[in-house]
Amino acid sequence: MAPVRRGPQLPLAMAMLLLLFGAVWLWHLDSVALSPPADNIEQLTWMRSLEWGYYKHPPLPTWIMWAFVQLAGWSAWSSYLLGSLFTLVSLAIFSALLHEIHGRHYAWVGLLAALGITFYNGRMNYYNHNIVLMLWVALSAWLWWRILTRPQRRWWLALGVVAGLGMLSKYQYAVAAVCGLWLFVRHGLWRSPAQRQGLLMALAIALVIFLPHALWLLEQERGPIAYAMQSSLGAQFGPGQRLTATARWLLDWLFNRCLPAVLLLLLVWWAQRRARRQLPSPSGPQEPHGAAVLGQSLLWCWGLLPPAFMAAMGVLWGVDLQLQWGTAFALWTVPACMAVLGLREATLRAGWTLPVAGVAFVALQGLLVWQSYDTSAFGRHPPRSAHWREFRSQALAEAVAQPARQELGGPVRIISGPAAASGAVALWLPEQPRVLIYGDPALSPWITPRELERGGILELWPPGEGPADAHRVLDGWGWRVRPPAAASGGGA
Repeated sequence: MAPVRRGPQLPLAMAMLLLLFGAVWLWHLDSVALSPPADNIEQLTWMRSLEWGYYKHPPLPTWIMWAFVQLAGWSAWSSYLLGSLFTLVSLAIFSALLHEIHGRHYAWVGLLAALGITFYNGRMNYYNHNIVLMLWVALSAWLWWRILTRPQRRWWLALGVVAGLGMLSKYQYAVAAVCGLWLFVRHGLWRSPAQRQGLLMALAIALVIFLPHALWLLEQERGPIAYAMQSSLGAQFGPGQRLTATARWLLDWLFNRCLPAVLLLLLVWWAQRRARRQLPSPSGPQEPHGAAVLGQSLLWCWGLLPPAFMAAMGVLWGVDLQLQWGTAFALWTVPACMAVLGLREATLRAGWTLPVAGVAFVALQGLLVWQSYDTSAFGRHPPRSAHWREFRSQALAEAVAQPARQELGGPVRIISGPAAASGAVALWLPEQPRVLIYGDPALSPWITPRELERGGILELWPPGEGPADAHRVLDGWGWRVRPPAAASGGGA
């Protein structure tokens, strides 16, 4: 067996590319959006109190946002920076793993292709549970590589921690756990007492980390499980709908989200074919060494099993597969495609193969930036249907803030209304008000019952909704205030 490389190796040039890539896309996405992503607003709203869970999702991403805000301040840009940090670190781990398994040129091509996946460029400014999950999935792949090639107890300990944090981020981490168990069985690790003990130890650590949230879940009537049942797991599609919806989901994954990556890899495959003709023919059959076999097995597993498992959920159980569910796993589609196309380190380092990949990367990224600008509110072909990033949150905030302050007799402290719109307006106000989501205290534990009794709340209503006495402003949005109890003659 060939010696395994001693540690993750991310060339400096790759790190610099990731930083430049992140900076360019963050600047661009901020310049073409009138409102931050709704998922970012959600996290900036929820972080006003630290809970063991929130009405839609587990708590860890919100806890991380709270910690980051203590350093960077409460703003849309804090969420942009945090989201891009998780995305770039995940891509760095991915690249380092490809470098260890197959070599530097293979890792370069894999990274350039992965950066074309639209989950990671057009959503570079996103911060949500899928983005946080992506890091735990990448770390899990790296740890399984260590377990397969250099089995030690510390890797199992680390895997247990990562698995627990993954489940505290999004229950979809279970898909990564299935990948790991497949590797455990596929490569006969169950035959080793030390490996069996390691797996049990990892499971125990993960359960201990997840246990407080699990106990919290048991007490909830409107928690994440209920939300999942209402939004996707409880869809109960019929047989025809299951097949159609699942096929559409898979096609979106490969030929929409991953299309730029696939195009780049096809160009590299064409260039590699030309390079092969210039290389001397091998003297005999070239069998991959043991570490390469293990590495390729891991990459196949991480690339194919997640979409296959989720597709099975759609076909067998009628789950409404959400398009964003590919976020944490789509980058691992790249090495699977590279294996299908027969891309190898030896030929990737020959001829003009790598320069072709670089030129294709620059061209594709330029097209993606242009398409993003051209379909924004500032471009020539804005979307015909309403898109959140075209929501004029700053204009709405300016239209309601001063009149509301006059009626309240002071600053706006609480905004009640739709989650995304209210949170977006709050981001533009210097007093940084908290959001009472849909006016429902059960969804907003950061606001106490006493505060609700006291009043002093700005209420927002979408166009066509709300009471008759609501003031109508921008695009039909309505507002009114619930004055403080003292101002309205009530008790303190």
